[in-house]
Amino acid sequence: MPGSPIITYLFYPVFLAMTFILTLIFIPKKDYKNYFIYGFLIGGLGDIIVVGMMQNLLHIMWFKNHGIFNVLGQIALSPPSWTMTVMIFLYFLPSQPRFLYPYIATWAGYSVGYAYIVHNVNQYDFVPWLYPVPAYFIFLGWWSFAAWLFIRTSPLAGIRKNNLYSFLFL
Repeated sequence: MPGSPIITYLFYPVFLAMTFILTLIFIPKKDYKNYFIYGFLIGGLGDIIVVGMMQNLLHIMWFKNHGIFNVLGQIALSPPSWTMTVMIFLYFLPSQPRFLYPYIATWAGYSVGYAYIVHNVNQYDFVPWLYPVPAYFIFLGWWSFAAWLFIRTSPLAGIRKNNLYSFLFL
């Protein structure tokens, strides 16, 4: 039953556990630290900054029903969840530029869908005009930045600066 107390309180712990397990399954142990650093900086810290701006400054979105996970008005499990999600995103980042743009656009769409799920379990709310279009472009920018930074700075990135499409993204 959507929004029931048990689903509301277990949603983030279950999501975090699932994404953590996926990172352990897919990301090789030797590369895990590097993906974690990008996940932490772009995902975890990015979440704190974006939520802080949109919730505390602009008041256009807000978390609710945090229970024991309430930390300064934000849900404490959101940044670690974003960390793991960004790690998965970067690990599966396509090495061919023709697939890169649809990949990023698809993740932006998935992010909007995920936000609706978090809303449906009564953990998150927003002003009506924010979703789906403006939020899609916010997520599109976030995922684009993640891919750009990773490609630009990580030796793990499969896309190199000498590609035909490098002038578009690097």
